Amino acid sequence: MKTIVKERIIKKSREYLYNKWTTKEGLNSFFSADNLVEIFPGGKYEIYFTKDLSVKNRGSEKCKVLSFIPNRMFSFTWNVPPQFKELRESEKFTWVVIEFIKADNNTLVRLSNIGYPEDEAWESVFKYFDKAWEMVMNSLVKSCD
Repeated sequence: MKTIVKERIIKKSREYLYNKWTTKEGLNSFFSADNLVEIFPGGKYEIYFTKDLSVKNRGSEKCKVLSFIPNRMFSFTWNVPPQFKELRESEKFTWVVIEFIKADNNTLVRLSNIGYPEDEAWESVFKYFDKAWEMVMNSLVKSCD
């Protein structure tokens, strides 16, 4: 299995950054146009990239919270973008682990997107998310300035 890892050191507390990833307001500040987040194991973790309800696949529909340790770690399933129709319809998910690690007066935020099969069909999805997660992490940093 292949993994994408992105890290940023941010001058904010672990609590602040955990709330960015686990609340409606926090997510909308750097990642989503709207979302449906239920912070309990099995709860929804659906990130919408448009508020247009007529769009069938607005984002991470059917994604779920896997686990969390408040202010330290958060994990969830992650689906395939709509442009990879066959893989998206297969409802195979990767998973994402966000770690919030104290680093002096800063926080190291480590995003690991895990579970990409060593399969040619998944290579384009892997490349897509390698770039997309880079943009998400840059957006997170910018939202904290």
